[in-house]
Amino acid sequence: MPTIHPLNPTVGSEECLSADRAMPDVDKLFEKAKKYLQKQKFDSALETYIEINKLQPNSEEVLLNLAELSLKLKQTSEGLRYQSQLADYYIKRNDSAKAIATCRKILKISRQDAPTYEKLAALLEKSQKKSEALEAYREARALYRKARAGAQLIACMEHIVKLAPEDLEANVELAESASRANQMKLATQAFLQASQLAHQAGQEDRWAELAERAHTLDPTDPAASIAAAQVYLERGKAAEAIELLRPLADSQPDNLTILNLLAHGYLAIRNYDQAQPIAWKLYQAEPAALDLLMQLVEGRVQKGEAEAALSLLRQLRPSFVQQGKKNEFLKMAEKVFEADQTNLSVLEMLTALYNEFNKEEGLRRSLTRLFNLYLAADQYNKAADTLERILDVDPYGEGHADRLLNLEGHIENIWYENIAARVEPPTGGHAMGGGSGAGPAAQKGEGLDDLVVEGEMYYQYMLTGKLRATLERINKLYPGAEEKNQRLRDLYNAAGFTPTPADGALAGRGTAAPAPVAQAARPTVQPQSLEELQKISEITANIYRESTPQGAMQVTVNEIGRALGASRTWGGLGTPDRPPTLTVEYCSPAASGSEILATLKLYATLMRQAAGKPDGWLMENPAQFPALAPIQAEIQKLGIQSLLAVPLIDRDQPAGLLLIEQCDQKRSWTPGEIVMVRAIGTQVVIATNNTKLRRLARSVAGTDTETGLLPRSAYLDCLLSEAARAKERSLPVSICLAEPANAAAMIKALGETAMQRYIEQVAKALQANLRQNDIPIRYGPCAIAILFGDTPLEQGAQAVEKLRRAISQIKPDGQPAPVFCLAVCDVPLGANFDAVDGVTEVVNRLEATLEQSRKEGGKRVLVSAFSPSHQ
Repeated sequence: MPTIHPLNPTVGSEECLSADRAMPDVDKLFEKAKKYLQKQKFDSALETYIEINKLQPNSEEVLLNLAELSLKLKQTSEGLRYQSQLADYYIKRNDSAKAIATCRKILKISRQDAPTYEKLAALLEKSQKKSEALEAYREARALYRKARAGAQLIACMEHIVKLAPEDLEANVELAESASRANQMKLATQAFLQASQLAHQAGQEDRWAELAERAHTLDPTDPAASIAAAQVYLERGKAAEAIELLRPLADSQPDNLTILNLLAHGYLAIRNYDQAQPIAWKLYQAEPAALDLLMQLVEGRVQKGEAEAALSLLRQLRPSFVQQGKKNEFLKMAEKVFEADQTNLSVLEMLTALYNEFNKEEGLRRSLTRLFNLYLAADQYNKAADTLERILDVDPYGEGHADRLLNLEGHIENIWYENIAARVEPPTGGHAMGGGSGAGPAAQKGEGLDDLVVEGEMYYQYMLTGKLRATLERINKLYPGAEEKNQRLRDLYNAAGFTPTPADGALAGRGTAAPAPVAQAARPTVQPQSLEELQKISEITANIYRESTPQGAMQVTVNEIGRALGASRTWGGLGTPDRPPTLTVEYCSPAASGSEILATLKLYATLMRQAAGKPDGWLMENPAQFPALAPIQAEIQKLGIQSLLAVPLIDRDQPAGLLLIEQCDQKRSWTPGEIVMVRAIGTQVVIATNNTKLRRLARSVAGTDTETGLLPRSAYLDCLLSEAARAKERSLPVSICLAEPANAAAMIKALGETAMQRYIEQVAKALQANLRQNDIPIRYGPCAIAILFGDTPLEQGAQAVEKLRRAISQIKPDGQPAPVFCLAVCDVPLGANFDAVDGVTEVVNRLEATLEQSRKEGGKRVLVSAFSPSHQ
C-alpha cells in the first residue's frame, strides 16, 4: 500500500500568501490611482496607470488616462503614443466613430503625423465619407511627398485616384511616383488613365504625351499600344499605328476597338483592299460601323476605283434602306457617278435609285445622261428604251425630237414609229387647220380643245414659259374664245393671263361694249394664283408620298402652316357626332401647342355646321363670329386672333376639319388662301382613303415574303377589280405572265436556294421598271404575273419587251442569263362584258399563250388579242 502523508495546512497557507505578495491587486491599484488624481498627484497617478497598463495592456480606461495624464504633464510624445494605441484598440474593436475621434485628437496636437492622416482617411473611406477621406489622403500625400517617402506616397496616391478617378493630376503624380519606384505596370495604367482624362478634357497635346509615355514604359501592354496607335492616327502617322496594331489584331482577332483603329489606319494610307474585310467584319458585329464603309466607298471613288465602289455600294444598299438613310445612300451613289461619269453601270444604278426614291428631277437628269451614254456605246435598243422612260417622266420636255433622230435606222421601224407618235406635239395638225381658217367650225373647236389641254398640261408641270407661249397662241388663233369657253377662261385666270379682246367683238359692240367683259373677268384674275397653285401641286405630291393617314395629315398641316406663315395648323379626322379619331398639329417656332380640350370644343362646334358650310369659314376676328359665341372662352385660351377653318368632305359628308390659326396678330385671309387650303383638303381626303385601302389590301392579301410581290391568292381579286374599273372608265387592261424557260431544269442545275435567289432578283428588277399603277404578283414558284392598268395590248407588249431586256441582264450565280417565256393578252371589254366570265377567259387564254411560248423556248413575246372565237 502507498504511504499516505497527512496534510500540512500551515505549509499550504504560506505558499498562497507568498503568491499574493508577488502579484499586486489591480483593483487596489485603480483605487490608488484615483486617490492620486483626487489629490492632484498626477505624477504618481501616471506611474500607477503605467503599472496597471503592464498588467492590463488593452484597457480603454487605462489608455485614456495615460494619454490624458501624459499630455497634462507635457509628455506630448508619450501622450500621442497612448492616443495612437487607443485608436488601434478602437479599430480592432470596429468602433469607427471613436477611432475617428481619437485620430482627430492626435492631429489637433500633431498636424505633421502622416500615418495618422492615412489611418483617419482609411476609417472615413470605410464609413462612406468619401469627400472627408479624400481630404485626409491629400493631407497625408503632402506630408509623404515632403518626407520623400516613396512607398507610402504611392499607397496614398492609389487611394486618391480610387476615390477621385477623374482627377487628372493625381493620376499623373501616381504614374510619376510609380515610375520612379520601378513599378512599371502601375505606372503604365496610371498614365493610360491620365491620358484618357486629358482626351476627355480636350487637352490633345497632353493626351498624346501621356499615351506615348505609357507605351514607352511598357511596350508589351495592349492597352498602351492601342492608346499610342490612336495618337499616331490623330497625328497622321497611320503607318506607325498599323505597325502597332497588326500584332494585336493577330492575337485578338475579335477585339472591335483594335479592328476599328486598324481599319482607319488602312483607310488613311489608302490601302482599301486591306481595309475592306476589316470594315465588313466590324459592320457585321456593329451596324453603327456603316459610316466606316461609307468612308471606304468615298476613298475608292477618290482613287478612281468606281467599279469597286459600285460593288460595295450595292452590298450596302439593304442596310441604308433598313436604317432609313435613303438620301445618304443616294448621295454616295452620286459621288460614285461623279468620279466616273462615263460608267454605264454606275449611271444605271443611280437612275434606278432616283426612280425608286421618287426623285423626279434627278431621274429626269440621269435618264438624259443615260440616253447619251447608250448612244455613245452604240446600244441603240437601250437608248430607245431610255427615251421612252424620258417621255414617261417629262412628256413635254425639250430635245425629244433630236434624241429620236439619233435612233433613226438603228431600231425597228414599229418601235421607232411608236416613240415618234409620243414625241409628236398633240396639237400640230389641229393648230394648222385652225390657223388657215379652211376647216369647218367643228374642226376649229377641236383644235381649241387640244390647245387648252396642252396648256393645262404645261400648267400642271409648272412650265411657265411654254404655258405662256401656248396661251398667246390660243389668243392669236381663237381671239375672244374665252367668252364662251369656261375651261379656257379658268386657264387664263389660273395663269394670270389677260387675253386681247377680239377685233370683231369690239367693232360689233362699239366703244362701250368691252367694259362689262373686263369688269367680269378682272375680279377672278389673281396675280398670285399661279404661285399658290404651284404650292398646291408641291404639297399634294408630298402628301401622296405618305403611307399612313397619320403621315398624310401631319404633312398636310406642316406644309399648310409653313406656306401660309400661320401660328398653328391643326387637323382632325372624324364625324360630326363623335370626337376625332386622329389629330395632328403644326406649331410655328414662336407659338406653343394648343390646349387639347379647347381645340376639341372648337372642332365639335364647327363640325356640327360643316355640312352646311362645305367651303369653310374666313374669320378675321373670331370673337365677332356668332357661331363661336358659346366657346369664346376656349377661343381666348387658344389665343386665336384670326382663324381659317375648312371642313374635309368625303362623299358629300364631313370627314374632318383643318384649322389655320393666327395668334400673334389679326389677319385678313385672301380668297386664294382658302382656295389653296380647300384644294389641299380634297387631296388629303383622297390620300388618307388611299392609304387605308392600301393597308386593307396588304392585310387581306399580304405579300410574298421572298420577293415582296403580292401572293398568288391576290391574282384573281386584282384581275376582277382592275377589269371592273376598266369597264367603268372605258379603259383597256393588259396582263402578262413571265416564267424562265425550262424552269424545272434550272432548279435541278442551280438548286432551290439559288433559284429562289434568282427569282428575287428578277422581282426587284421588274418592280424597278414598272409604273406606279402596274401590279406585279407572284404567280407561281418561278412565274410572275403583271397587270398593266389603262394599257392597250400593243403598249402592253412594248412594256413587256422593255421588261424582258431588263431581266436579261440578271445572271443566276454567274451562269448565263436564261431566256424568259412571256405571254401578253388583253381583257375583252365589250358591251356585254361580264367581269367573272371575262376574267375566266383571260386566265385560260393567258395560260394557253404561255404554254405556246414554252414550246417555242421563249424566243419572242407572244401576244394574244381577244376575238369572238375565244369565247
